[in-house]
Amino acid sequence: MNSLREKELAGQGREPLPARLQLGCANIAPPGWTNLDGSWNAWLAGHPFLRRVITVFRVIPAVQLDITWPGNILVHDVRRGLPFSDGSFYAIYASHLLEHLYFEEARQLLQECFRVLQPGGLLRLVVPDLHTLVQEYLKDLNSGDLSRDCPADRLCRRLDMRPPQQRKVHFLYRLYSSVKDFHTHKWMYDGESLGRHMSEAGFVSISRKAYLESAIAGIEEVERRDRFDNHHGICLEGMKPLAPAASR
Repeated sequence: MNSLREKELAGQGREPLPARLQLGCANIAPPGWTNLDGSWNAWLAGHPFLRRVITVFRVIPAVQLDITWPGNILVHDVRRGLPFSDGSFYAIYASHLLEHLYFEEARQLLQECFRVLQPGGLLRLVVPDLHTLVQEYLKDLNSGDLSRDCPADRLCRRLDMRPPQQRKVHFLYRLYSSVKDFHTHKWMYDGESLGRHMSEAGFVSISRKAYLESAIAGIEEVERRDRFDNHHGICLEGMKPLAPAASR
């Protein structure tokens, strides 16, 4: 129990953390998982009075305040590493999180996932599939159909790097967004690139998986079909080796 967060939980007399970790859980935080999220809404879930104040002054867009967030979320920014001891978990799940990080941040997170997994533990990642998005762009481009907006504009919307126009929000929320910058995509992946980066972090037996096709027990508790279908998601699952790789 080396991390500050684990010591805090132990000091509060809580049970040990569940051995399955979900990163970027949003408001899907089932029991039996350690659910971690770094967003403002996750933090406000544990501060109901402040949430009411922010609601009155409309600091956060109303559509976000209307979402109910459970109170069993550990609030933490994954860009600062994972606040857990080595080998704490036997499974890690993250859906549509990696693309919200800069490339080097994502690589560091993969290394952190490797560290906190037990030998033989599994990492399952779901991200938007760049290959599918580009294929759709080329199909639109070659179809000659000009009845809708142009293919390049549709591709930019699907990539979700930036919104079509600057949102009119409270200046405090604008400041938060500029500091955290959670909500737009920074780097995109296809199956080949995601698998390569997982391999570079040390994972083996990496394979593409369909919705709910997993060696992780209870994956249906956290996985959403729309992350595969409507968002053209691709899923890879890899394992931390049972024995450390031999040094050369």
